[in-house]
Parts: sequence; C-alpha cells; structure tokens
Amino acid sequence: MNLFNMSHTLELVLLFTIFLGLHFSSALQLEGLSTKKPRITKYTMKPTSASATSSPSSLSLYRLNGTSGATCILIQTDGLLSIQYRDKYGEDKEADTFMPGQMDISGECWEDESRITLGWKGFVLNMYFSKTPGGERWYVNNVELIYTSNNKIFEHIDRPGLDVKLSTPPGTLLFPTPVGKSYTCDQEVIITMFAQDENDKSGHLAKLYLRELKMQSFMYKSSNTWGPTFQCSANGTYRDETAPIAVGSTLAVATVCTVVGYGLWRYFKVKKFQYGTMA
Repeated sequence: MNLFNMSHTLELVLLFTIFLGLHFSSALQLEGLSTKKPRITKYTMKPTSASATSSPSSLSLYRLNGTSGATCILIQTDGLLSIQYRDKYGEDKEADTFMPGQMDISGECWEDESRITLGWKGFVLNMYFSKTPGGERWYVNNVELIYTSNNKIFEHIDRPGLDVKLSTPPGTLLFPTPVGKSYTCDQEVIITMFAQDENDKSGHLAKLYLRELKMQSFMYKSSNTWGPTFQCSANGTYRDETAPIAVGSTLAVATVCTVVGYGLWRYFKVKKFQYGTMA
C-alpha cells in the first residue's frame, strides 16, 4: 500500500513538472509578442520644422574620433532635453531644447572606457561608456548634464546664477550591447537625471528623450559604418535571445532528469518488491 501511494505521489510530481515546463516555455515564446499599452511621451509625432532652434526634421549624427582618426563613438537620434524647474512665482515649469545637428563634440577613447561630450546653447551633456569585466558587452554607465540656471531657456527662474549638475544615479547600466554591435531602438528612450549632491540648491530634474536611437561605442572604424544591429525589446530595454534559450534548456533538462530519476526509482523498487515476494 505504501509503495502504491509513493508511486502515485511521484507520478503527480512528474505531471506537475512537465506542466510547469510547458507553461514557462509558452510564456517565453510569447514574451516578445506581448502587446503593451503605448507610453505617453514628451512628443508623439516627429517634428517637421527644419530650424535648429525648433523641431528638427531629421535624425542627427554625432561622431567622436579617437587619436588614430578612427571612429570611437557614433550616436544617431532625434533628441529632446526637458528640464523641470520652479519660477520666482512658485510655479513648476518645464523648459525644452532640441539637440541640434551641429554640436561642440569632444571626448576620450580608451580600451575599456570612453566618453563623448556634446555641447549646445550653454548645455554640456556627457555620456560615459564602459565594458563589462569580461569585455563582452559595452554599456552606458553614466549620463551627466551641466549648465547654469542663468540660461535664457529658463523664464523667471527662482534661483538664477546656480551652477547645476544633474546625472543618472550611481550603478547605472544603460543599453548593454555586445561589443562590435550597435544598439538600436525604435521606441522612445527616456533618461532621467537629477542632482546627486545633497547640497544641490536648484531642485531641477532633467529628462532626455531619444527617439529612433542608434548608438555604438568602442568601434575603432575609419568610417561611419555601424556594426550588426542589437535591437531593444518592445518596452525599450535591450533584448538578448540567449536568456530564453538558457531558461528553456534548463527546464527541459530538469524535466528529463525527473523522468529518468522516477524511472530508475520505480525499476529498483519493483525489483525489490518482487524479490521480497518470491522469498
């Protein structure tokens, strides 16, 4: 009787394991097909004006060359910078500026770290790139914005004359991409920056909106030649196909081990029972 109960229990465990494997496999297959609600963005239609001081009509390309003349960092996007501040009347305001096609571009390129600096209309935007410890992927570890509150973009600002420095929080890991490939995202990417200094007096918060973003670092190429595309997922984050494969393989191995283990247990238990009955 005990043998029957144990066999019945293990059969239920086996069926439950197989059910979980099929469930998770289906979930992994449908993950990339899930329909998400559209995000409310700063702007939803591509601007049509060609003026550098208003809405740009096309994507802008920003290129940083290394000391050898080869391209180190390449960024293509339609960018908008929006800064939240308070005016002297105590009202919360937003000031916007599009990233123009013509920038003051500088930076540094090293083997495992690099930086590109974009300057326009009194704003300085720094992007810092790094490689993972194994050197297999590159990513953005910090985005930093520097300006003064005297900038004409701010109307009736409450605290003029402040030097403001905003950035992403420590430990930022944006756009992780295999080295040699270009990060591409058709979704609008939003990078939020705020003061990391507890003594900050501005209280400003900045959001960088990047549409149709294409980016690559550690290129070391002599022309504007992109590497193979590494597409972000539907929610704007990167998508690596190795993760679903690894999880699915693990579930398959676990299911096989359960079946084999149960078969061996039942074989030896039945043999032992038959031997005891014959004795």
